[in-house]
Amino acid sequence: MTMPATVINEDNAATSTVHGIFKVVLYGSSESSDMAGWTVTLKLNADAYGSDNVRDSNTPCKSVDGDPFTDDESVVSTGTNSFTFTCDGHLAATSVVVATTSYKDLAEIVVAGHVWSKYPCPAGKSSPTGTFSLVGVSESCQECAKGSYQDLAGQKFCRPSKYVLQTATDKEFSTYSDASSFSYTMAPSGTIHDVVVYNINFDDYSSTATSSSGTESAATGSCASTLAGYQDANCVKKIENAQVKLTADSVENPYNIEGTNDGTSRRDQTYTVKLSSELAGVTSVAFSQSFILAELLVYSAPTSTLTDKYNDEKGATAPKTCGASGFANAQFTACEMCPVGQEKKDEDGNIHCSNCEAGKYRAADFDGGCRDCEAGSISEATSGSCNKCEIGKKENGQRTDCTECEAGKVAKTEGSTECTACSAEGPLYYANSGNTACETCDEGKVPNVDQSGCKECPAGQYRDSEVTDCTDCPSPKYSTSAASPTCSVCEEGKKPNDDRTDCVECPVGHYRTTAETVCTQCKDDREYAAAGSPSCTQCQVGHVPNSDKSGCDPCPVGMYRGADDMKCLVCPAGENTEGKTGQEQCVKCPQGKETKTINGEEGLECVDCAVGFFSAVEGTATCVECVSPKVALTTGQSECVLCEPGMGWTSSSTCETCPAGKRSKDGLCVDCTFNEITKLEKQTECTRCEKHYHSIEGQSSCLKCDDPEPEKTMKDSTNELQWQKCVADLGPACEKQTVDGVYGTFVDIPFMRAGNEEVRECQFDPDPKPMATFKCEIVDEKTDSAKLVAHYDCIKTPNTGEIEKLASEGEITPEKTEEIANSLKDLTSTAGASSGIGDVEAAADVIGVIADAPNDVSEAATENLVSAVNSLAGGNLETEDMAKKEEISKKMVNNLKKIAQKTAVTNKLVKSANIAIMKVKPDTSEGAENKGYSFVLPDPKDLNKLDQSGGGGGSETQQPSIAIQSSSAAGMSVVLLTGDAFFPSEKTGKLPAGEPDSVTTELFADLEDDLGLDNGTETVKYVNSVVLEIDIGEQEPGFVLNLYIKPNFQVGDTSKNLKRIDDKRVQIRYQCAWYNDEKFEWVADGCDTIYDSNQPTGGVVCSCTHNTSFAVLMAAEEIDPGYIEVQSMLSRILLAGSIVGLIATIGLILPASAIVTTRSAKVNICFSIALLIASLLFFIQDFLIKDDNSGIIKLKSTGCIVYTMLQHYMWLVVFMWTIIEGFLMYLSLVQVFGSHISHYMIKFNALAYGVPIVFPLAGYFAFTRKVTVAGVEVVDHQYMAETMCFLKPGTINFYALFFGPLVLSIMVNLVFFFLVLKVIRSSKNSNLSDKEQLLRQLKAAVGVMVLLGTGWVIGVFMNVPAPGMQVSLQYVFIIVNASQGMFVFLFYVVLNDAVKNFWLEKFGLKTAAPKSGTGASTATNVYANASASGANKDAEHTYSSAAEFPAKRDDNANL
Repeated sequence: MTMPATVINEDNAATSTVHGIFKVVLYGSSESSDMAGWTVTLKLNADAYGSDNVRDSNTPCKSVDGDPFTDDESVVSTGTNSFTFTCDGHLAATSVVVATTSYKDLAEIVVAGHVWSKYPCPAGKSSPTGTFSLVGVSESCQECAKGSYQDLAGQKFCRPSKYVLQTATDKEFSTYSDASSFSYTMAPSGTIHDVVVYNINFDDYSSTATSSSGTESAATGSCASTLAGYQDANCVKKIENAQVKLTADSVENPYNIEGTNDGTSRRDQTYTVKLSSELAGVTSVAFSQSFILAELLVYSAPTSTLTDKYNDEKGATAPKTCGASGFANAQFTACEMCPVGQEKKDEDGNIHCSNCEAGKYRAADFDGGCRDCEAGSISEATSGSCNKCEIGKKENGQRTDCTECEAGKVAKTEGSTECTACSAEGPLYYANSGNTACETCDEGKVPNVDQSGCKECPAGQYRDSEVTDCTDCPSPKYSTSAASPTCSVCEEGKKPNDDRTDCVECPVGHYRTTAETVCTQCKDDREYAAAGSPSCTQCQVGHVPNSDKSGCDPCPVGMYRGADDMKCLVCPAGENTEGKTGQEQCVKCPQGKETKTINGEEGLECVDCAVGFFSAVEGTATCVECVSPKVALTTGQSECVLCEPGMGWTSSSTCETCPAGKRSKDGLCVDCTFNEITKLEKQTECTRCEKHYHSIEGQSSCLKCDDPEPEKTMKDSTNELQWQKCVADLGPACEKQTVDGVYGTFVDIPFMRAGNEEVRECQFDPDPKPMATFKCEIVDEKTDSAKLVAHYDCIKTPNTGEIEKLASEGEITPEKTEEIANSLKDLTSTAGASSGIGDVEAAADVIGVIADAPNDVSEAATENLVSAVNSLAGGNLETEDMAKKEEISKKMVNNLKKIAQKTAVTNKLVKSANIAIMKVKPDTSEGAENKGYSFVLPDPKDLNKLDQSGGGGGSETQQPSIAIQSSSAAGMSVVLLTGDAFFPSEKTGKLPAGEPDSVTTELFADLEDDLGLDNGTETVKYVNSVVLEIDIGEQEPGFVLNLYIKPNFQVGDTSKNLKRIDDKRVQIRYQCAWYNDEKFEWVADGCDTIYDSNQPTGGVVCSCTHNTSFAVLMAAEEIDPGYIEVQSMLSRILLAGSIVGLIATIGLILPASAIVTTRSAKVNICFSIALLIASLLFFIQDFLIKDDNSGIIKLKSTGCIVYTMLQHYMWLVVFMWTIIEGFLMYLSLVQVFGSHISHYMIKFNALAYGVPIVFPLAGYFAFTRKVTVAGVEVVDHQYMAETMCFLKPGTINFYALFFGPLVLSIMVNLVFFFLVLKVIRSSKNSNLSDKEQLLRQLKAAVGVMVLLGTGWVIGVFMNVPAPGMQVSLQYVFIIVNASQGMFVFLFYVVLNDAVKNFWLEKFGLKTAAPKSGTGASTATNVYANASASGANKDAEHTYSSAAEFPAKRDDNANL
């Protein structure tokens, strides 16, 4: 258990008695007593004084292991028997506290010390005596000043801070010896300020101490048994009269040790020797007297002028040391720093500033020594900072220099300590010139060995971004120069040389393409390759490679090589190479030749057939001998021919001359038949015996018919044909004969006189059989001759039955379709011109069966069907059964359309001479409806020459003949036919053949003779173009089909197509029409016809709103009635009078200055000038423009356009002036008040001439348009008439731009007319009789009507349907309006008193009447107000107020 602490002198503590405690010894009860675990603590009360310890604190004493000066001190006791605690001799205590955990072994506690009467000055302070006292004389201790210190208590001075303690002894008591033998060497020597010597008593030793009186032994603790005995002379050897000897500069300097000592330290004997002045250069310290030395303290400073010791505060107990680079100032109160780049050095106490070595630095603000530069930085000596090594260099390891990087290495950043090898970054990296970065070698280069640069890849090698080393160029590549980033590819036909530095040609027979890497030998037996070939070239057909395959040799004559043949082959029999080598194929020997082997060769050649032999077919191997009646009179014949006319066959190679009485027929000499003779040999025709002569067969002369009744007298004695001729010569009759026709052979049609007929049954038609009628008809009334004419109601021909069988062939498969189509072609082509309408019907049924089959019709089948129909179209399709023909034709056309729709051939023509078809695929591309299709047809009679030129422009060399464009982009089928064979119509005629002029003449003759123009019957039309059958299928609303068709016969311009027949003008024109297969006629309704009559060779545009069969017809139209000539003459006469009247009016009014200044006169003059110009233009038109286009101005020319627009414009100007006249009358006679108009003439002229200009311009540009069909343009002149330079009558532009303004002006003027007429009727003059007044009013009304042009109203009613009414109104219109100029002269001049009086006075025929005012006389002026006179009337006939306008009265009757 823990024992309570033992407190010694606890009471003293309370009285503040202070003891200086030296040591505390604990004794055990026996030698084995456990002394462990004890502690001793000194306590100093708060109000007590002590030395080093702090008031009111506990300070532990330390254990001692036998030597109080060792450092192994502990505050806890250990061991056995006894334990000593040593307390600082300068520590004061008011009480001592001894504590432990157990007191069982403690025998005795000894405390050594004494009571202080004076107190030593504590460390850091000093006083003259080193002490201070609380009683008696009071001395105080002063703090050491700055720059000084005192580390010991009880001292009389403070030493400068630069002097520091040097402990001269080693604190080991056993080494202490007699002071006289002690010597302390200063190392190094220094300056001494003071020396402190400690003497020790014997109690401090555990062994015998030596004194001056000899060895002395003392029992432990015997000297300290009492306080008084502590300093007994027997315990301590005191120092008396001793000196300290200081050796400086080899001179010993003694200093006395003061003998008085109060024993205030822990060692009672303490002596301080303070030198009167510091002693420099002291090298050793010794003593002059022997004593026991406990401790020697030497306070010295180095001999250098600098020190790093200082004190910057008062009361210092030890000097401070400046920092590593600091030294004290002269007063030792502060530190100063060494300069930048220097550091403080202390060499055995010698303080100085030393330069920093290279590789080190010290900054100005751093209180420390020189520091090493950081790695990668360097400095020179005396540096205040370090610099990093620049990029490209590294620090040398001593931080004193930067060195260049080794080859192939770089320092990429500043301050590098090592250089990095570029090889670490990759095989292509090298160090650049400054060793600042690793860079990659350019393509074509690689790093050198030490990677300090790049070397070029040699020629033949390359390096690109994909490889890291120079690489041989792979075949077929090469590089001609060093440093190549890539290899170039040898051009085709070449390969690299062994070094890969250039290209060489592939050897003969080898090739290389871009796909091959090496030259490859040609493998195909047909191929060769010259040196440097990019490919093996196949020998052109007809050639084979030579032996080394460097080129080709031609196949020999008579041999060939085709594209698929591997060698030259002998021509097949019947073929040759025409004596040429190198042929791709053999050609058939021409007709008249056969083949034989060439002498000494393998090939074949063609040779002529021998006389009497022929080869009709190309490619005949062996010629065939001719058979009767044909011969081959010379070698090389392609056919056996009949003997020349007049000769006959005798053998395959010879002919004879036909003698008289014979003629040549079908290659033989045959007898002339009855009634025919040949008087000479070598005749081709027998001559019919002249009238009233006859003969038997084979005669060279004729016999005379002597009997007047030959039928009676000759019938029994001569052949019936002989007497029948003699009878026919007496009157029109037809001899017995056999008729060969389309519908069979009708044998022995009997003799009959004119007007009789023979009816026979048709031979091939089923029952009830139709009939064929043979009529003997007079063909020439002048010669009284007749001819047997056949009229067939027959339908079927001998060939019809075979065709009909094809329609019942069973199921129609694609293969069957082609078989049937081919058979139909063969049957129809054999019949040829002998085909009839029955064949058409049968063929139509066959085509219908094929068209109704589910499969498409192949191209081959389509071609055969077209060929078949072509043959039928060229046959004789005439029949009297028109209804049957119409039905059959309709069927054929409909089935043809079906074939065109079902054919597998699209966008391609399938054609023959008479028919062509094309199926057009739907086009859904943008603008497809505007593309269309066009065709070139050089010969309209042969569709084999039809060529599709595509949409939009025709061929490059020829204008299209046909163009088709639909508003729909849907597909279509097109059938084209050369004529109207399948479009029967009783209203169309057959177009005459011949040159254009002769055809035109014949047409006009037919019109004049046969077309009944006088009785109003419809004229015959002619189909004048290819017929187009077009089917577009379902049509959208607004559907329009535009066709461009070039007519077969060009009608030419009006010089050719316009003619006067009797009193009528007739013109041949084109007309678009479609075939109505219900009425079986061509109809123009639904199609607009557009063509430029000024372009005779141009085509016609047909714009139709449906799709069916289309054609351009040619027809004659009456364009002028018979009375038109009379009307024209009447118009010219009256217009001539009007022109003279207008010129006279203008010429007589203008000089009359008094009249011409009035508003009415000015307007009248302007109106007259406009009317004069319009009348002149209309009058001279007949002289400038001719309807046959022979005039100065040509129809539809630019001059004609200008003339039309000018006439149009001037008549509208006239209409405007009539409106202005009416308006002026209204102002002057009706409104009167406020009728003044400023600048009226400028406004009137602007209105009259400005407004009409719009109409002709709009008319021309709006109604003259270009119509485009599939790129083909046709100008549509809707603005101008066909036969004159004026607006085209009956058109929209005529009614809108001429007739409309006319009607408008008439309506306006009629209003003015009735308003003015009302004023006229209400005006009366009391001086005139009723009759005179009526006449005057009538004159005024007629004058107003003429001036207002109201006579034009008659023209509005000229379209009254009744012809008689039309003609009557036309005459009235001409009389009234053509004579308008004469009426103007009558009313403006003749009946105008002012004008008459002016000229009478001018010529002195009348005296001038006195004037009042300035106005002109109004006696007969229809505009003037008769009641206005004097001041109330001015020159403008206006009134400013109602007061100035007189009321109506009798003197107004002059109106």
